[in-house]
Amino acid sequence: MLAYSERDVPVGRRYAVVYYGEVNDYVARLVLERNYTIVIAEPYFRIPREWRERGVEVYVYLNVLGLDMSMYDWVKRRHPEWVLYTKEGKPAKYWYGHSFMCNIAIKSYQDYLISKAKEYLRRGFTGIFLDDVHLEISHIGGPQYDTPVYDETKYGRWLDALIQFIERLRNETGALIIYNAGWGKPSPELMEHVDGVLLEAHPTTYVVTGSWESVTNPRYTSRPWRVIYENSLAAQEYAKKGKIVIALSYCESPEMYEYSYAAVRLFDFYYWVSPPIIDRILDAKVLDLDLGEPLGEHRVNGSIYYRLYERGLVAVNPSDEEASAMIEVPNSWTTLRRIDGSIYRVEGGRLEISLGPEEGLVLLLESGASQRREEGGAAGELISYLLLAAPALALAVLLAVVYTRRRAATRRKD
Repeated sequence: MLAYSERDVPVGRRYAVVYYGEVNDYVARLVLERNYTIVIAEPYFRIPREWRERGVEVYVYLNVLGLDMSMYDWVKRRHPEWVLYTKEGKPAKYWYGHSFMCNIAIKSYQDYLISKAKEYLRRGFTGIFLDDVHLEISHIGGPQYDTPVYDETKYGRWLDALIQFIERLRNETGALIIYNAGWGKPSPELMEHVDGVLLEAHPTTYVVTGSWESVTNPRYTSRPWRVIYENSLAAQEYAKKGKIVIALSYCESPEMYEYSYAAVRLFDFYYWVSPPIIDRILDAKVLDLDLGEPLGEHRVNGSIYYRLYERGLVAVNPSDEEASAMIEVPNSWTTLRRIDGSIYRVEGGRLEISLGPEEGLVLLLESGASQRREEGGAAGELISYLLLAAPALALAVLLAVVYTRRRAATRRKD
């Protein structure tokens, strides 16, 4: 089933708002003014009536890995079998200790998550966004996650339990489902059962450490291009089949905005950028651009990856050295403007660009009126010359008439 947004939104205008803050007039108005069609929000988010009338798809956040620590005592009393533990016998925690892990293979835990999803859908949400979807539970770890002990002999493969849960969720709710693939590729097994996927920290991210300060006071960086490109190629196959693919970047600077946007627009993805605590919408030019439809697939010229659109182009140089390229563009193109205001000229259907290390480029065609003026070329210059010359021509004609009349009068006297 194709979502409303997938059928109607040009590739160069695809955005998916990922926002975990409270609803306010600014956010409610912004989504409508910019014609955003997908929003991912927390369960407490109150969906504006105007969004429902417009047909905005609002996906409710549902974490499948576990529950908030505030629920631990209740779960320990009522459903102790849900809790996963570390090899030291402690509750396995994640997201800097704010949540504890539960066993998705336990049917009663699945029942609980499905009941919450039904409750959220009754409030007006149109889809479900599944977060913390890990394919191998015993392989997770690092600064943000404990490593839990999972008895595969007793419960079967974790991935099989996930698939079973997702199938139940789909059958019992009928809702659209998008899942978070994290930093990896979309799972072929899961993609058979969902409507879309989110690629997180793609292509820019924050430096993850064991301190909560890495989230509240982040340092941003670009992920290795080899990984980003491989993940993008895999995800593009699903986008071509009508699946929703969302690329969520983390950064807060104009340079990284342009790089992340250009990298995502090489493919048919929905774009968003945010700080790690996703509770505000950034004031970034790349969140309100319309490139129209692509003029083919992305191309590679040396170290530069680029893609042409109806209303401009994007290019990235993911290497650690400066790179240049000569790009062939439509012959009708003459002038493009970078989002920082700088002008790029096209000569005979060819555009030369130079990009620094890990630099992105977004160029927009100048407005139709200015484009037509430039396309007029010599004809336009001739018209301008005639308009400027008109007063002088009129004076010359007047003097000629006066001179002719005086000559005629002189002859009559003679």
